[in-house]
Amino acid sequence: MKPIKLLAILLLVLPAMSQAQGWYAGLDVGSARSDAEIDEHLLLGDTTARASGTTTGIRLRGGYQFSRFFAIEIDYADFGELKSHFDPDDCPFGAPGPCPLDVRTSVSGIFGTLRGIVPIGDHWYVDARLGWGKMDVDTDQIGGEELEGSVESGAFHYGLGAGYRFDEHWAISLDYGEYNQEDLGLTLGGQFGVYNLGETTMTSLGASYQW
Repeated sequence: MKPIKLLAILLLVLPAMSQAQGWYAGLDVGSARSDAEIDEHLLLGDTTARASGTTTGIRLRGGYQFSRFFAIEIDYADFGELKSHFDPDDCPFGAPGPCPLDVRTSVSGIFGTLRGIVPIGDHWYVDARLGWGKMDVDTDQIGGEELEGSVESGAFHYGLGAGYRFDEHWAISLDYGEYNQEDLGLTLGGQFGVYNLGETTMTSLGASYQW
């Protein structure tokens, strides 16, 4: 009797698991935000100015879902071009104040991500992402040449989301992700200080297709 019950359970569970498995791809579009600061020195200097920039970001993602609860994916994120305005407390040595500064920063990256999924009923789900990757940051000063640089930096990524599956192929989702890259340490001209881009976040709406 027990083998018959076990076979019946497997016959019920395997179709659901097979429907959840497979390759998928998605596109997310939303609002990206980065916080930046200027420090007096590279190591122990005080922060003299802070600013935030917001722009439109996109994320392309593709992966393989092994079951209803777990997937691995590769993400490419482009956070667009962020513009920040600074009014530092301390100006370069010998320079009279005020000394405002406008900085333009382009940020993009590629990440390997582990994704945990919790189904809710037949259509809804919530998920959590955890990953690591590389971010490319290009920075220059608007209206000046004192600050210009390009840096590759390791980045830790995590995110939370919720979605709705229309059928076995199509789904939509709302996601929040945070990307914590290492300090850049780009030196400003005239001993002005050090420019560091802090965490970058993105809140997005997305659609995905599973084969």
